[in-house]
Amino acid sequence: MKDRLVSPIISNGMIIQRDSPFPVWSKKKLSITFLGKTYESINTEGKWLVTLDPAGAGGPYEMEITSDENSITIQDIYCGDVWLCSGQSNMEMQMDRLRDDFGEERGFLITNEELVITNDKREGKREEGKGNNEKGMGVIRHFKVGQEWDFTGERDELNEGGSWVSASVERLHEFTATGWFFAKEMYGKYGVPIGLINTAWGGTPVEAWMSEEALGSFPEKIAEGKQYADETRREEINKRVWDAINEWETNLIKEDAGNLHDWKNVDTDISLWNDINLPGYFADSSSQTKELNGFCGVIWLAKEFDISQDLSSGKTQVWLGTIVDADTVYINGTEIGNTGYRYPPRKYVPQGLLKQGKNRIVIRVTCNNGEGSVTCDKPFRIFTDNETVELSGTWKYKIGVCASVRPPEFFFQRQPMGNYNAMISPVLKFPLKGVIWYQGESNDSNPHDYSKLFPLMIQNWRKNNRNENLPFFFVQLPIWKIPTDNDENASWAIIREAQYSALSLPLTGIACALELGEWNDIHPINKKDVGYRLFLAAEKVLSGVNNSSPGPVIKEQRTGNNEQRVYLYFDNCGQGLISKDGLPHVSVIGNEGQVRLPAEIIEHNILCIDISSVCNPQKILYAWADNPRDRQLFNSDGLPALPFKININKG
Repeated sequence: MKDRLVSPIISNGMIIQRDSPFPVWSKKKLSITFLGKTYESINTEGKWLVTLDPAGAGGPYEMEITSDENSITIQDIYCGDVWLCSGQSNMEMQMDRLRDDFGEERGFLITNEELVITNDKREGKREEGKGNNEKGMGVIRHFKVGQEWDFTGERDELNEGGSWVSASVERLHEFTATGWFFAKEMYGKYGVPIGLINTAWGGTPVEAWMSEEALGSFPEKIAEGKQYADETRREEINKRVWDAINEWETNLIKEDAGNLHDWKNVDTDISLWNDINLPGYFADSSSQTKELNGFCGVIWLAKEFDISQDLSSGKTQVWLGTIVDADTVYINGTEIGNTGYRYPPRKYVPQGLLKQGKNRIVIRVTCNNGEGSVTCDKPFRIFTDNETVELSGTWKYKIGVCASVRPPEFFFQRQPMGNYNAMISPVLKFPLKGVIWYQGESNDSNPHDYSKLFPLMIQNWRKNNRNENLPFFFVQLPIWKIPTDNDENASWAIIREAQYSALSLPLTGIACALELGEWNDIHPINKKDVGYRLFLAAEKVLSGVNNSSPGPVIKEQRTGNNEQRVYLYFDNCGQGLISKDGLPHVSVIGNEGQVRLPAEIIEHNILCIDISSVCNPQKILYAWADNPRDRQLFNSDGLPALPFKININKG
């Protein structure tokens, strides 16, 4: 860092925001030549600054940067639109996680690169046997900011290095998936180079991405963050936490009977082990429910299965969904993979280990906090392209060791201000086209604060980017957990409401992802439609395109028939409202509680609800739960109606 002349963002392959002055800061006096013009730095606030003139979309360009000691040449620069991609794990999720579900993206890039090569050969711009990707999807670039926190104050520069990566078959797996699908739509329609600066970090609440100034009305959060500016305190926390965790994990390994007696071995007699039905929660699925109720420690799972010669000789994969919490998997006594925490999908390859006839799979599962399970409704099988062996059904299990609850970890990145100071503040020095944001899951323990925190963050980012009109587009949380009836107090519903209310700020847009979630996975795979809906929101706000984004939203309500019926009028219906999976239903709250009622689409944008059966009806709720079982309403373009909670107007 000490020897670096400029920010790591200013590096080969960078995208510069078009039509905007571009600042280059340095600790040293600089001379910069770009697009035929030479600039000299001026001293401002103890640092040297060069401000490059605005440039239109185009490239590739070079930039010569010279100081008294050395000079560098930045190559393959394009001017285009730069988007800051931030939030938590659902923005951080890489295309690599989606490789089995959206494999067509690889084929798309192969075709794109072949077209670029063909066109360049035709135009005489490419030497035989040499390739570049200076056009096509190669001008969609991705820069991953290093994950750091700082509680001492806002940083001027990124500490961690990074590099710009072009969208290619070889590098697409590194991209934020949501960002890629958004950028692909943007570039496909407008043909402007796209830069994605990815600052997302899993498990982080909104306050971790807010400055001290933004948190001014939350002094308790400022105090919470500032206490970690003390390095000695941080070291004490780390030592206390990891000493306890390491002791717990060491004892598990040392005392685990399965390790001591080599239960992974195919010669182990599993006939007397207890039965358990998988997938499912261990406490609900075993023949000895009591011993696994709230179980912490290590449990060994085993199952024998027969396979054909084709399956044993083919390219075989083992998919086990997700497992709570950590696992090591063995086929016929040999480890084929392991995963250290609950969220990633278990996808393993047992190269050369399967044989025709009887085989055995053994899974050593570490249960941290009494929630041990193999997640339901996930792929749970061994397969090739031609044959599949389902693993669902009766397994054998045996406890290796019982333990107390695993000591909790501590995450500095989840504390107020830290991520903003280290990862956002240095990026906001550069001009941006806008922000795309996917976050909110980690604020579910105190959802009512979100309606205040989120708009404060947006406004503060705009201020510190010196652009009060910085566009900001965000994802409204999808479904999560087991489907339930509407519940006024559901935390994710409250956060969705807060996200929708942020549309009161100018130049904002929302992508409703309600039905794109998965009840059993906080990290749903379908980021393609999420990216597309962010694109629709951006296109509507920035280009004035008359699309039906974000989906049906209430614009008006009326009562009729002596207040026995409520008529809800919607905007963004496309060619009209439609219902999927049966009649749409709502909940009406009255004196005697909550009643589930059907609703009728009576015109292209009107929903009618007969409330005559409810004593003193007061409120109507639609899709108002973490995972509402009633979410049947869409528009003709396939966009879901946004959740709502309204007071019934009378008279």
